[in-house]
Amino acid sequence: MQEESLNTVTPEELALINKHTRRALKADEVYTFNVTLCDNEIDRDLERFDKDALPRLAALFVGKTGIFDHNPTAQNQKARIYAAECRTDESRSTQTGEPYTFVQARAYIPRTAANAALIEEIESGIKKEVSVGCAMAKVVCSICGAELRSGTCTHKRGRNYKGQIAHALLQEPVDAYEWSFVAVPAQVEAGVTKSAAELVRKQCTIAGDATPVVKALGDLELEELLALREEVRKETQALARASLPGLDDDSATALCAALSVKQCRAVQAALREKAALGIPKAPQLAPVMHSQDATNAAFRI
Repeated sequence: MQEESLNTVTPEELALINKHTRRALKADEVYTFNVTLCDNEIDRDLERFDKDALPRLAALFVGKTGIFDHNPTAQNQKARIYAAECRTDESRSTQTGEPYTFVQARAYIPRTAANAALIEEIESGIKKEVSVGCAMAKVVCSICGAELRSGTCTHKRGRNYKGQIAHALLQEPVDAYEWSFVAVPAQVEAGVTKSAAELVRKQCTIAGDATPVVKALGDLELEELLALREEVRKETQALARASLPGLDDDSATALCAALSVKQCRAVQAALREKAALGIPKAPQLAPVMHSQDATNAAFRI
């Protein structure tokens, strides 16, 4: 199939884009591109989206904003998804033997002087890799099917059990927050792609550290990773409130909500330097803490 130019905006696309604008934009006012958001392959964090979850994720990501490095600030918003669908490549199989299935989206950026550099970086392949932020109702062990946040599973992610690699299976998406340009995505295939504009005419009928936690943490259980991330974020929130008296609790929570462990550490270092506070660092191995709300845990993949 012949590929169409990423610079060509069809009337069908423009109609979808203008559902998200305050005024009707013209074709020469927008730049559009395709982006693969997520798939059913085991990723670098040994997690995998359930194939049945991908159509729902495609629907949830329509209208969601594109930012950088999961940093949820208004000035960080640069793009928005106006179409998405779930596709299957029957010629490819995943590590688990399933047909390769993925969510492909179509996004737009206003053609302005301020966005010219970003558009050039996308066209030249510099800005390419992406990561998604979403909430999944269930995170189960691929070996035994146990809910990993319950703490009952004894399987270790990455280990081979009778020919099967243990990993976390993400099921039942409940929300999609944003998608981000990142340097190293957890999902190898996620990123800006080239494809025909038929995507906008094939909308799904059903209706996405945090940034991966640093690998130096080793082979921790999922609940330990979640506990560490939550502890570091709470520590960062407390430090932000102490260092910035004008910052209210809701703002401090929102500031830290989408930060990875690494990003929280960077914020803590900056705030300590500013306020000369001596709050001790959290231990590398935090105690196990089970979430009280297992239905809305955030994943950035």
